[in-house]
Amino acid sequence: MTYSIRVSRLLQRWLAMAESLEERFGKRCKKLRHQAGLSQLDMVREHGFSLSHYQKIERGTLDPRLSTLVRIAKSFGISVSDLVNSL
Repeated sequence: MTYSIRVSRLLQRWLAMAESLEERFGKRCKKLRHQAGLSQLDMVREHGFSLSHYQKIERGTLDPRLSTLVRIAKSFGISVSDLVNSL
């Protein structure tokens, strides 16, 4: 096996294991929600999301709009830049 084929296979494996931006954002939201002592229902009641919409955000299967990012950041008392900065 040549060097380039091995590197290519390693890169493919790494990319398959790498989390998407949406997944990292979802984990960040879940962590902040837990730290704030909020349930998913608290989040949806406070901001008018549907429960399934918010669950998709936390699972990383939905790419939220900017207006959604603003509402989520406000619920945690942080700026949007603080919300997404560590991604």
